[in-house]
Amino acid sequence: QNQGLVKHVCCSFHDNNVALRKIVDSGMFEAITLQYNILDRQLEDGIAHAHAKGVGVVVMGPVAGGRLGTSSDVLNSMIPNIRRLPELALRFVLANPNVSVALSGMSEISQVDENAATASDPSVLSQADLAAIDEHLARLKKMADLYCTGCGYCMPCPNDVQIPKIFDRYNRGRVYGLWDAAKAGYAAIGASEWEKGNRADACIDCGACETKCPQKLPIRKQLKEAHAALKKD
Repeated sequence: QNQGLVKHVCCSFHDNNVALRKIVDSGMFEAITLQYNILDRQLEDGIAHAHAKGVGVVVMGPVAGGRLGTSSDVLNSMIPNIRRLPELALRFVLANPNVSVALSGMSEISQVDENAATASDPSVLSQADLAAIDEHLARLKKMADLYCTGCGYCMPCPNDVQIPKIFDRYNRGRVYGLWDAAKAGYAAIGASEWEKGNRADACIDCGACETKCPQKLPIRKQLKEAHAALKKD
């Protein structure tokens, strides 16, 4: 930058709010690219801090890596005048005044057209809309936690069944109505170096997980249910 070869120094970020604040306060970067969407809001505090410090916030994954690119009867009903979930997802991110720009991956011209129309529309989600979204998602989160909080105390599994991951995928379908994303995520378990471990059908019914679960969930039974619901037809 001192030599005039680089105009702006930016970075991508994959950590928590504490780390985000440290990076912002270092003064090294003019903008930060990070994950943020209607289902993943853990960095909202850090995003607000970045904006307050004059650091640009570039959001990747506003449609949650495609998970919000499909339809969901559960989520589609949050805002009555927005019927398409991808539109709602993008509008939610753009409604945050601390976000500078949203980067949405697109694979079809129709998606380009829809995203361009959404971003060009001057109307924004109202405070009442955002409050309705908060209330709706909080209710769904409570429902998801009744099934599994994702604490991980059940792990490790003797046969490397990825219990928290499996239930996370299952909740995407049964709680949020995102069945396509749930099934794709389940199929990915054990299919690559990035998703090691086994799916629910590898359960040997030993019951070790149930002795460690603080919620006393019938994990073995729910693993069978998850596999039946998520396996490829």
